Amino acid sequence: MTTGSKKPQQGKSKSKSNNANKKEFDPNNYDRRALEKDMWVLGKLMKEQEFKTIEEANDFLKKANETDAINRFKPDSAEDQAQFLAYDAFSKEGAERRNMAMQALVISENCPDAYVILAEMERDNNKKIELYTKGVEAGEKVLGKEIFDKDKGHFWGITDTRPYMRAMEGLAVVLWNSGQLDRTQEIYERMIELNPDDNQGNRYSLLLLYMYRKNLEKAKKILNQYDEESAEWTYNRALLLFLTSGITIESKIALRKAFESNKYVPVVLLSEGKLPPQGNYISPGEPDEAISYVRAAGPLWLKNIEAVKWLVNEFSAYMENEKKVPGRFRNR
Repeated sequence: MTTGSKKPQQGKSKSKSNNANKKEFDPNNYDRRALEKDMWVLGKLMKEQEFKTIEEANDFLKKANETDAINRFKPDSAEDQAQFLAYDAFSKEGAERRNMAMQALVISENCPDAYVILAEMERDNNKKIELYTKGVEAGEKVLGKEIFDKDKGHFWGITDTRPYMRAMEGLAVVLWNSGQLDRTQEIYERMIELNPDDNQGNRYSLLLLYMYRKNLEKAKKILNQYDEESAEWTYNRALLLFLTSGITIESKIALRKAFESNKYVPVVLLSEGKLPPQGNYISPGEPDEAISYVRAAGPLWLKNIEAVKWLVNEFSAYMENEKKVPGRFRNR
């Protein structure tokens, strides 16, 4: 399954400078959650103001930058102090990251990101569930009930809600891995309800879950809710049309569009042995996107043999047709 969000893998970067012991900043291996800290601080600073016009807000932002207000910010409440430390923990590794997360929970038990960090570092699935659940509960406490009604629909746009949403996403993943699909579905649906723009990419996991559970009407609904040309969307749309209506003009067109979005998927899907390693990033139309898609949806195709036969036949015809196209238009 996928987790929705296409996050780069974390790792260490080796410096190429003369100082062999010094690490240089590598944006490819940096936990981007640490970069959220400045936005979070700025939100805290702006909450203390009462702007009457956009100009006043812009003037405040300019002054905050000139006075280095973000770097001088000191959180007051225990919850903010704990979150402040959790953001710093995202920029650390190993035992240091774990210790900072534990320290954040000593400051305040209502720190979702601290639980997220500990859950990510935990190997036991049941303990992961326990930690993510505590993170979700902590998020609900620190946010309060009002925000879930007032700001439902654009939750991710509020920085304060993101730790809670991260805990929700993590919980959904481990629940799926443990076979608790009813709860998994409820959580993904709740996250889409809170944030339909779906900055986390939860729609990918929810769509797959619907299809794995043969809830094809809900799968169709979410496919129509989002319009995109990713391999996950185009291939799943084609498969869904085949499962509901068989081989039709509509399903054939959908599959051709899938080939256009990424022609490597059929090759990867039908390859024998282990899937090749996947890089840090997913590039649309490239092999790494195909590998990512097959890891998630491959079993869904392979359990529907007639769908695979259809895919092979259509792909053979597609590639044969491509050979007749002038070279400068080929492989676009």
